[in-house]
Formats: sequence, structure tokens, C-alpha cells
Amino acid sequence: MQCYDKYLQESLQRAAKLRGHTFWARGPENAGEYNSRPHETGFFCERGDYDSYYGRFFLHWYAQSLIDHADSVLSLASLAFDETKLIVKVCIWSM
Repeated sequence: MQCYDKYLQESLQRAAKLRGHTFWARGPENAGEYNSRPHETGFFCERGDYDSYYGRFFLHWYAQSLIDHADSVLSLASLAFDETKLIVKVCIWSM
């Protein structure tokens, strides 16, 4: 769970402030590394932090950020390929 981009950080800060929890304006610190398996982390393990108030807030914000980004990309693609029918396939991969 990486959100180090300047704009993502600003978005996360706004979302946390709107929820009244400015200290939530950070990514989870115990989500592991790129190749970590869920059970090896404190965030995604069974009864992990993902199921806390902060965890649900962060995952909702993160998922919504991905959806918003996809909407933006598809809108731009629609403009670029005017009059062309677009078919989009979204793949979700997990181990």
C-alpha cells in the first residue's frame, strides 16, 4: 500500500481532515513490502489493522482513488478515440 505521490498525499490529508482524524493522513506502516504475503503483515493478517476504523477508512479512500483515476483515464481515452467504441477490461490480480 504505497501512496507517496504528492497529490495522493494531499488527497489522503483532505479525506482524513473531513473525517475529523488528521492523524489518519498516512499510509499504513505495517502493510509489508512489495512481495509480502498478507499473513506476514500486521495490516492484512487475520484480525489485522485492515479491520480497524483507520484500516476501513484507508482502504475505502485507496479504492475510491483507484476508481477516480480509472474514470479520468477512460474519459480522456473516450475523447481521444472519438466515435470509436471502447471496450475496457479490468483485471485484479492477487496471490
